[in-house]
Amino acid sequence: MEKRILYFDIAKFIAMMMVILGHFGVPDINRFVFSFHIPLFFLVSGYFFKQQNNLFTLAKIKFRHLIIPYLFVMLAVIIIFILVSIYQNKNFSFILDGVFKYFIGYIYGSGYIDNVLGYTIEIVGPIWFCLALYFDFIFLQIALKTKFPLLFVICIFLLGYCSSNFIWLPFSLQSSMTALLFFYLGYIARQYSIFQRKISISQIFPLLGIWAIGLNYESQFLIVENASKNPVCDILVAIVASYIVVLYCKWWENESHSAKIMAFLGKYTIVMLCLHSIDVNIMPWNDYFKTPNTETSVIILKLLITLLKFLFPILGALIVSKSPKLKRFFNLKY
Repeated sequence: MEKRILYFDIAKFIAMMMVILGHFGVPDINRFVFSFHIPLFFLVSGYFFKQQNNLFTLAKIKFRHLIIPYLFVMLAVIIIFILVSIYQNKNFSFILDGVFKYFIGYIYGSGYIDNVLGYTIEIVGPIWFCLALYFDFIFLQIALKTKFPLLFVICIFLLGYCSSNFIWLPFSLQSSMTALLFFYLGYIARQYSIFQRKISISQIFPLLGIWAIGLNYESQFLIVENASKNPVCDILVAIVASYIVVLYCKWWENESHSAKIMAFLGKYTIVMLCLHSIDVNIMPWNDYFKTPNTETSVIILKLLITLLKFLFPILGALIVSKSPKLKRFFNLKY
């Protein structure tokens, strides 16, 4: 078994925490979070891409890794919806209609866009990442078989980004097409040992400057909906910010005892992503945060909800880590 690179596990954990933090809907926080969190996930995933002998083998392996967890979230959300509806004494027609809407929503697989050709669909939340990443493995396998892989990646990116202005395709395909650029860059970073190279403080400052400028004008390349104010600048900021975060994790790996804990949890980001997706789809936490009420009891409730949103996926990851059966279900072999 290939030895794990701890600082990448730390980076995955940080990215997962940023995903949770970003879903509180606080603009000042999202200015920072949205500048890099999802691109970082795709970049790290691309770093560990390995070609298979044929496309079918790759598709089969990654179906087990990514689509099974996606289907798990779908079933969990539907079952919880049914149980809650029964508890609330909802009639059969209401339950059946809700199950149908959830089922169609998960079959379509949109993480953010809830209107397709005038029809409203249920969004699947953060678990869209599994769909997009699944197709990125397939896209990159095809790209590396071509004479000019970078040109193929750029063409797929442009097709995904431009077509998003006219229609939103199922299975988060267009998100996958734009994310392919970051996925490919992660792959290239491994081929050229980018993260293993030493970098001086004088080289870090210009990169920090680029990130700071991006934060100042709210740089966000939102892969979930292919939205961007300035695609070229936003992509540059996302790449630079992701690179800085990985370098920071590499330094932190040897400087902090907490790094070991974060690296351990980073191995279970797929579990945390699933649980957070269930949380987002089922629990109306954001309704509490939108209220302007400043009573002590309300503030305490908000703090408890904040803590719970972080602890729920983390505790879930810890439970899975202790269960061989659950680890096999999520295809975790360590």
